[in-house]
Amino acid sequence: MADEKQGKLSIHSENIFPIIKKWLYSEHDIFLRELISNAVDALNKRSVADPEMKEEEKKIEVKINKRKKTIEVIDHGIGMNKSEIKKYINQIAFSGAEDFIEKYKDKQSKIIGHFGLGFYSSFMVAEKVTIDSLSYKKNSQAAFWECDGSPSYTTKDGKRKEIGTTVTIFLNKDSRDYLEQDKVKELLEKYSNFTPYPIYLDKEKEPVNQLEALWLKKPTEVKDEEYKDFYKKFFHDYQDPLFWIHLNVDYPFNLNGILYFPPIKDQIDVNKGKVKLYCNNVFVADDLKGIIPEFLLLLRGGIDIPEIPLNVSRSFLQEDKQVKKISNFIIKKVADSLKEIFDEDRKRYEKLWNEINEFIKYGLLTNEKFNDALRDNVIFKTTNDDFVTIKEYLERNKSKEKPQKIYYAQSEDTQVSYLNLMKEQGIEVIFSNSVLDNHLFQNLESKNSDINFVRIDSEINDNLVEESKEVVDSQNRTISDRIKEIFNKRLNDNIEASFNKDSYADFIKKYPEAVSALAPYSHTKDDITYIKPYEITPEAKNRIGEKAFKEIMDQANLTVTAEVKHLKSKDIPAMILFNEFMRRFQEMNYLSQPNKEMDMLKNHTIVVNNQNAIIKKIVKFADDNAQKKVDILVKYIHKLALLEQKRFSGDELKEFIDLSNKVIELIN
Repeated sequence: MADEKQGKLSIHSENIFPIIKKWLYSEHDIFLRELISNAVDALNKRSVADPEMKEEEKKIEVKINKRKKTIEVIDHGIGMNKSEIKKYINQIAFSGAEDFIEKYKDKQSKIIGHFGLGFYSSFMVAEKVTIDSLSYKKNSQAAFWECDGSPSYTTKDGKRKEIGTTVTIFLNKDSRDYLEQDKVKELLEKYSNFTPYPIYLDKEKEPVNQLEALWLKKPTEVKDEEYKDFYKKFFHDYQDPLFWIHLNVDYPFNLNGILYFPPIKDQIDVNKGKVKLYCNNVFVADDLKGIIPEFLLLLRGGIDIPEIPLNVSRSFLQEDKQVKKISNFIIKKVADSLKEIFDEDRKRYEKLWNEINEFIKYGLLTNEKFNDALRDNVIFKTTNDDFVTIKEYLERNKSKEKPQKIYYAQSEDTQVSYLNLMKEQGIEVIFSNSVLDNHLFQNLESKNSDINFVRIDSEINDNLVEESKEVVDSQNRTISDRIKEIFNKRLNDNIEASFNKDSYADFIKKYPEAVSALAPYSHTKDDITYIKPYEITPEAKNRIGEKAFKEIMDQANLTVTAEVKHLKSKDIPAMILFNEFMRRFQEMNYLSQPNKEMDMLKNHTIVVNNQNAIIKKIVKFADDNAQKKVDILVKYIHKLALLEQKRFSGDELKEFIDLSNKVIELIN
């Protein structure tokens, strides 16, 4: 071979390749990005230096040879002669190698761009790398370089006939998956999609890259259809984006980008978003957690920050002050864009709400700056079939009550009985259609102590109830007393009131008659006194008095507590009330731990309507001692009221169907 020479890389150490493989690069995939970037650099230099360069030479080719187990990256750039290979390839760094190893082996983010080590990333996947290059300079001789990953190399005359460089990677055994064309195409699209020259893969006629990142243009230069087409190609999506925000800043920092709003709906998964980070059109990262606010990861798009090093580490980005400023700028830009739509085109904002509300709510809950900027622009659909902000709701439903209640329901298709009652009394209700709403309500209440969100099934509004005068029977009981006892006894097993030693002593002190009157209905165990309230006879009840009996009931272990009301609608037999705090807590807990079983709503209240015909019939059955009918109907009404509030499990549904069949049998 003519003029073949052996030599050693000018590093004075054999630690360079372990550093490259273990510390310099965290992802093996980026070797192709580095070689493409080198090819782009070579083409740029020749475009400037060589006026004779032809337009068809401005391209990059990537070829796969499965038989030889090689990948070639070919360009028609400026090329190198032997002395230039020695300068740019053999002398890896222009500073002393000993200093380089000690100073930078643990600081990968600061290396690229300072030492030009991108070419050496190929040794992560190669057992051997060769370079065949011909300089653009006249009368140049092609130069060939070969290295097997040790500090030794070989140079000789090359075979290249055209100006440019061919880098050939002989893949090692662990990296043979890079011989698959789909794999290489995926890497080229990911890392080099916006390089300024077309990249051709093997025999494909069309370039694999898009050539131009739309965010490099000024917003005034881009038409809506261009934004949509770019989105569809970039993310391989057949749907149009909802809208987009074009970021174009050159002071106080350089930033270009486009953030697209895809239809998000109920997809609270930041892993489904695709916000990609670029440096001068070269892909850097698409996992930006901890770098930009998490709620922005629900969006799609690209952000190009020229100052960021290509081989940047997550910790570097998270701590970088410039990146933090950029993050705050993006938050403000997104909030301003949404507020602009709200202020200038409210109807459009309302149409978009179903798609973007999860994004906005998630942002409010996870980012204080976004919360401050946009919480007044949260809207809710109402029973008046329009949308309102919290401020608008308060103005439309003025109340002297503090905190003022904001009534809400899950949807128009649930809690229908409650909704109809509210509508009939002219009480406006907003709809809570998001899994995030419980958290959002907590957040908004903490920001404004004058409001309180109340779901319509957590209380019976006074406007839904009428005052009623009830006749007392011979045993000093009203019909409401009867109904309450009937429902409590049928919906709870083994009802007992319990008093500890001290509380029972206080009870006896207040009601001394209770000692003898309650003796047949009570027993003491381990200093706890148990009383069975519904076994107490009317005579004994009269002896201790109504107040004493109420205290006993207050100590009873009721899972379901019956209350009796005179509802304005006679058609509703009963309604279920859940404690607002406990229900919110359970739903929020389920959101964070969906597989953890917890039924905090097992204890609840059933409000029984004493004006309902079926309820009156149950009382009559009780008077006639038709206990089986009473038992079936009470349990059926309870399940019927629950059905409006929750999705039944398989066992609960089976029990409800069995009860329904028994109710039908009662008709005969």
